[in-house]
Parts: sequence; C-alpha cells; structure tokens
Amino acid sequence: MLDTRLLRRLDWSLLLAVLALCAYGLVMVCSATRSPETTTFAPPSSFAQKQAIWMLIGLVVFAVTLLFDYERIAQWHIPLYAASLLLLMAVLVVGRSPTGAASWIAVGSFRLQPSEFAKIAVILSLAAFLSRRMDAIGELRGVFPSLLVPAAPVLLVLMQPDFGTALVIIAIWFGAVYLAGAKVRHLGAVLAAGLALFALMWNLDRLPLDRAGPKPLAWVVEKAALKDYQKRRLTIFLNPQADPLGAGYHIIQSRVAIGAGKLFGRGLFRGTQSRLQFIPERHTDFIFSVVGEELGLAGAAAMIFLYLFVFWRGLRIAIRARDPLGSLLAAGAISMLIFHTVVNMGMSVNVMPITGLPLPFVSYGGSNLVVSFIAFGLLQNVHIRRDRVIF
Repeated sequence: MLDTRLLRRLDWSLLLAVLALCAYGLVMVCSATRSPETTTFAPPSSFAQKQAIWMLIGLVVFAVTLLFDYERIAQWHIPLYAASLLLLMAVLVVGRSPTGAASWIAVGSFRLQPSEFAKIAVILSLAAFLSRRMDAIGELRGVFPSLLVPAAPVLLVLMQPDFGTALVIIAIWFGAVYLAGAKVRHLGAVLAAGLALFALMWNLDRLPLDRAGPKPLAWVVEKAALKDYQKRRLTIFLNPQADPLGAGYHIIQSRVAIGAGKLFGRGLFRGTQSRLQFIPERHTDFIFSVVGEELGLAGAAAMIFLYLFVFWRGLRIAIRARDPLGSLLAAGAISMLIFHTVVNMGMSVNVMPITGLPLPFVSYGGSNLVVSFIAFGLLQNVHIRRDRVIF
C-alpha cells in the first residue's frame, strides 16, 4: 500500500499542470461537440459528460498506479506484454472502426483500443529488458536485440492498419534506448534501416509478385503494403490544395480555424469552424484547432506552456531516478507523451502528416486518456520513490 508520507513527495506542480490540461480538454470537447443552436450556458454535451467520466476513471487508475513500487509493477511486464499481443491479434479478427482501421474491440456499448494499452506494455517490457543490459547498450550488438520488444506490437498494429500508433511505439523505443546510453550513430543506423523498410512498404504493392501464388505470401504483402489512403494522408500535408475536398480538407479547415483565432480568439463556444462542423474530428484529432480558433494564440500558447512544463518535469524525473529501471520507465512514459503532443499539434498547423494521434489529456477518447494517466502515474511513481531510504 501507499504510505501517506510518500504523498508528500508527489510532484504537485506536475499534477496541477496535468489537471489544467484535463480542464482544457473538458471545456474544448464541450465546445467542439455542442450543437450550433445551443446557448453558451446550455448543459454540456454527451461527449463532454463521457469525457468527465473517463477523467475520473483515469484519476483512479493514476492513484492505483502509485500504490505499488514501480519495481513490482515492472515484474508483471511479461504477462502484460503477452496479454497486449493477444488483444492486438483479437483486433485483427473482431476489430471495428468507422475510419477504415480495425482498431477497436466492441463490448456492448464500450469500445476498447488495445493498441493504446500496448504502449504501456512496451514501456514496461523495454524498461525491464534494458535495465538488465545497460553495459551492452553502448554497442550496436546491444541495441538491436532491444528491437525485439517493440517489433511484435508494431507489426500487429501496422496490420490493423494504424500507422500512427506504430510510430508512437517506435518513439518509445528511441526515447528509452537513448536514455539507456545508446550512441547516436547507432540510433541513426536503426533509423536508416527503418526508413528503408518504410520505403519497401510504400512500394510493396508495385512489386512484380504473383498475387495468385501462395496465399501466405499474398496475405503478408496485402497487410504490409501501405494503402493508398494512408499514402495520401502521409503526403497531403505538403500540398493540401491538391485535394481540397478530400485528403487535404482536414488540414485546410484546421488552418482556417487557427488563423481565424488571431491573438485572443473568437471567444469560448463561439468558434464558427468547430460549431458549424467544418473541422472533421474536431473533438479528437483536431482539438488543437478548436483551441486556436476560440482562445487564439494566447490560449494555444498557454496550453503549449503547460505541455512544455510537463515534459520538463518528466525528463527531470527520468534523469534523477534512483535506478536504471525507474529512469527507463520514466523515459518511455514521457517519450510517448511528447511524441503524441508534437505530432498532434504539428498536423493541426500543417507541418506534419495526418496520423490520427490524439492530444494527451485533451482529446476526447477513453482509452488514450486512461493510458495517458497510467504513463503519468509511472512518472509520479518513479518520482516519489527516487530514494531507496526516504525516512
């Protein structure tokens, strides 16, 4: 159980920053999902109500994550990793999604996204794996074996297909391995190999393979090759006007919304792009566009400052952890949050491809919100136990 004296060691400033981001998210989801006919003081939308419930669940999960020493939590990495793989395989059979990627498992009215929880399994497994091989990580022979940890989840996620989540898992690996002591040139070699593999996936459908040949080979090619809609989403940010009513529509409307906000915004609940539903996925992937339109540069800058504060405190926790395991757990958790945030904001302002990654603690969505709170709980867990003898 958690000793009450440990609570005094919580990073309260970090907790307040995360709660402030949650408040941002609750208000923005409420604004983005209200009907244009409602007044400013109308009851919150059903999306906002559900988001509030998920936030409460996330806070409970956060508290539970603090109960046990992170060393005990890490001891469960093998069954958690195995369970995540089983769920990812189940998604390929029974998964559903209205966007074309079979990412969700429906249980009644409840929808579970296993790829989100796979991120936590990878963080725990990587930390456990690398903490026992710190002496070898400075050599290339020590770097490549660690790729086995994210390899299976990445492959299963790509088969859904969910390219954005696969990139998050890869980012977790880079963050953890770098903090473990891997050399930049070795990480560069892995990155080069990854880019070569990506180029192969991009052109796999053009290879002169006999699709009527062996079924296993044809199945692998079909699953591994990037689909046309994925290619459009990954490249349209370079020129959204090339398909203004199709793949480029999201980016164009997002830019219009953010530009219309100017310095102080149109005002809370007064964003025309969001309330008139010009921005697709305005309460999830493009929630930052709603912030830019309604609160302007000032409101967006305040949100960015909160994120930067969270990142700084998270990196500080990773560096000051009591042992390699704690350091690597914190590194994986903060790498996940940083990557999500940078990519989400980047695609909203048209400097990064559309990957469908939500904004941590702000975007609507239960699975991602709970997983973000688990990652936050791991950070605080490492922080409050940074000294072996604290009393």
